[in-house]
Amino acid sequence: MNTPTTVNKLLENYNLPLANRVKWNERIPTQDEGVYIVSLSDDPGRNNGIQKNPPISRDIIEKWIAKVDGFEIDKIKTFDPDKVIERLSQFWLPDENILYIGKAPKRSSGKGIGNRVREYYKTDYGEKRPHAGGHWLKSLTILDELFVYYTACENPGRIEEGMLRFFCNNVSEAAISILKDKVLPLPFANLQLRRGQVKNHGLGKMKK
Repeated sequence: MNTPTTVNKLLENYNLPLANRVKWNERIPTQDEGVYIVSLSDDPGRNNGIQKNPPISRDIIEKWIAKVDGFEIDKIKTFDPDKVIERLSQFWLPDENILYIGKAPKRSSGKGIGNRVREYYKTDYGEKRPHAGGHWLKSLTILDELFVYYTACENPGRIEEGMLRFFCNNVSEAAISILKDKVLPLPFANLQLRRGQVKNHGLGKMKK
């Protein structure tokens, strides 16, 4: 039987050291390369903080739609926030605490995890830069209650993909049964496993 994935399970699977933790929007004081995990749980060893219903903000979705002059759902333009919320909700995993898994390779400037997560924090919904990956996260009402776990490692791109595969392979049958995309049950805010393997979410025009 599959069981929800904890942060520590992901780390142990790759023999990585225990992760450090900050609250969302707090600075990460390292520029090593590595991976980071956004979670509902305040404990990396437990599946804490889970929420049965997706805490998506209607106000944010309305502003997001206005910013990009309408979303597309299955290639049909819409300004209806309820339709967008309904589609996003079809990818929420009610028994999982992990919402996003990301990589932070070392750049030529020498910057790594600290800079990459800072870019994540500062990229508003609907914006393409500097880090639009996982922008579904910005639709949540509980953003400031989330935790960011991070650890240094070599080959963060390979580790990130492996962690995403591990996560998908351990999602419960009950959770998969309610997802729109039952083939790629990624964390809520991860939209692709790797280039070319994207969630079947049908949402377009989400960025300016």
